[in-house]
Amino acid sequence: MADDELAFLNLILLLGTMTNTRLDSSAKAVDDARNEILHKARETIDMLASLKKRTQGRLTEQEDRVMATMLADLGARYVKALARRSG
Repeated sequence: MADDELAFLNLILLLGTMTNTRLDSSAKAVDDARNEILHKARETIDMLASLKKRTQGRLTEQEDRVMATMLADLGARYVKALARRSG
């Protein structure tokens, strides 16, 4: 694996981990703090989606698979976090 490929995967994983941490902390937060945390999580998910779109056709198979899996998982966790907020 090339250094730049590893660096790109590390960036994706860093953003995913950061978003997962935010989603976890949103369960413990209340009202305005929860809304702010969820907003930041959504921004990072959108950033990852934009990055995936902008790099379409230039990613290795592994990079593409990691991005797709991460976006699906983060999207599902985000929806669950929103449901907890409403419920």
